[in-house]
This record gives sequence, structure tokens and C-alpha cells, in this order.
Amino acid sequence: MNTKSDIKSFVGKKINILLAEADFSAGKAALAGLRRGVGHEPGELPQLFGTILMDLPENLMSQSGVPTRAEWSIYIALTLYAMHQQGFDAKSKSMHTDDNVSMGTALAKMAKASEDANAEGRMLQKLRAFATSVDMKEAFYHLKHMIQLLCSKGISINYVRLSADLYEFQFTEERNHVNLRWGQDFYREMYSKETKEELS
Repeated sequence: MNTKSDIKSFVGKKINILLAEADFSAGKAALAGLRRGVGHEPGELPQLFGTILMDLPENLMSQSGVPTRAEWSIYIALTLYAMHQQGFDAKSKSMHTDDNVSMGTALAKMAKASEDANAEGRMLQKLRAFATSVDMKEAFYHLKHMIQLLCSKGISINYVRLSADLYEFQFTEERNHVNLRWGQDFYREMYSKETKEELS
């Protein structure tokens, strides 16, 4: 397996565990801990080590103390998932979907669900701000605000795909591939008639 496949597999397993344990005190504590990690760097909050690092494949771990690209992508995906899930019953309304919903698709759904005539432009501005992030701290900041918007309408995304996209985004030669896919997904969804009907 390659690194991206390992990341997707790990994030998928972690989310499945969080969903399975959502009604138990340990699961609730894990989600609450992950939410506290939003906006921090991997490794900054030792209380998250067990949740993030347990069963993490050795090839994804840092050997220097500096978070790897894999650790950044996993950390951001899991902490944002926990934030996104807050206020929703995990069993009946998971904010992770197995459908191929990228951030571009989700923001288009958000725009179509809005009564604001400028919603499309505002969502595109969110994508543009993310696309020009100079580092993962800034990317995390922009993603946090996107997720807060999605929370307001209960719009889910595929966090396994997000983790893979974030991994690719950290490579100069692949960053534009992620940006292009999200842009394509945005316009594909934006002008799909079904979404407006689903959210009305």
C-alpha cells in the first residue's frame, strides 16, 4: 500500500470506531478531545496522542519530531470531523459520508441551500482562500471556517477523501490537482438540480 492509501485506511477505521463508540462515555470523551485539537498542531496537545497515534502505521509517523505530511492530514481530518459531528447524533446523522463528497461538492450544496444571492461567490471565496494557503496552519484555519458553515446546514463530507486531498495538497506539484478537483466538484454540484430539491 502507498502512503495515501494508508492514510485513507487509517482515517476510515478511526471514524468507524468513533461512530461505534459515540453513545459511550469513552467515545464522547474522544470526540470532545479531538474538538479541542482544532486549530492546534499535531503533537501540541499530548492528551490526543492516544486517539491520534494508536495504531498509526510506522511509515506515517515522524522520525524527527516534526509532523509528517501524513500526520498533518490525519490530524486535520479527525479533529474537523469531531467538530463537525458536534450537535448531531452520530448514529442517525453522521457528518462523515461514504459518498464521494469533497469540500468543493459540500460548499456547492451549502450555496444552493442558502437564501443569499451572493452565496455562490462567498463559497468560491472560501475555496480560493484555502487554495492560496502558505502552510498547513493556514489551510487548517480556512477549513475550520468551511466546516462551521457546513455544520449550520447539516451538510456532510467524506473525511477519508479529505484526508487524502490534504496529503496531496502538501506537495507543490499536486496542490493544483486538489484545487482543480474541488473547483470541478463545486461547479458540477452547483448546477445539479437535485441538490436544491434535497435541501429545500
